[in-house]
Amino acid sequence: MAWNGTVTCSECYNTGHNRNGCPRRKERYEAALAVPEEDRGYSERRIIQDMEYKKRRRSSRKCSYCGEQGHNRRSCSKLKEHVGYVAKQEKAFRAAFVEHLNETGLNIGALVATSSDDNTQGLHIVTSINWDDVSITTSHQALRRFIIAKPVHLLCESQRNRNHFNIAAPDHWSVGPAWSEKENRWQEKHHAVEVVSPSATPATPNKDWTESNKEIKEFFKDRASWQWPTKPGDNYYSCEWWDLGENIQEIKETS
Repeated sequence: MAWNGTVTCSECYNTGHNRNGCPRRKERYEAALAVPEEDRGYSERRIIQDMEYKKRRRSSRKCSYCGEQGHNRRSCSKLKEHVGYVAKQEKAFRAAFVEHLNETGLNIGALVATSSDDNTQGLHIVTSINWDDVSITTSHQALRRFIIAKPVHLLCESQRNRNHFNIAAPDHWSVGPAWSEKENRWQEKHHAVEVVSPSATPATPNKDWTESNKEIKEFFKDRASWQWPTKPGDNYYSCEWWDLGENIQEIKETS
């Protein structure tokens, strides 16, 4: 029978928890401890041995993020704090990003121009926007090519004739010291577009993109706390892509 996503405990056979979190098993352990050591039978000795072994393992395990003992990556408070700080930046960046699209009229149906020096040069019609390619964790060097557009002179041709573009980060964005200087953002130089004729419909991201932290989780997947920056703009691993305009010393000290 295929697994239906519901955990079944091998101790009490109830659903919703596993053997390690079984309340019945904890009751058995406490009852066994109450029995004088010389009077304990095999079952009492066995459950005490099992439970205390698991306690020792939990107390000696080391977190792969902060390196401290007693917890794992999933329950690491330092990781949660660092993720939360980046999530604040992501939220601020996405709000500014959508606002900029709507100020320029960049959405499906907009007519855009590119000065790219390859075969994508010329006027294009925006056919879709890939919101999943827009995240502050991947945009500090340049925005990914999230715009999918078709050359005007090939509108009657096959669906395969589409190109991918991005935009240049506007000067008024509140970028932080980890966001590359304009002259270093190669992707923007070669693949950014300008709106020639705006779309009549405002850009409206889907709810999944608005609320998702998928890219942030991916960013922290292989990171450790020693990579967390301790000085603004003075670290190869800096995460200060967006200026939140607030005192972040408390977060710095957790490093």
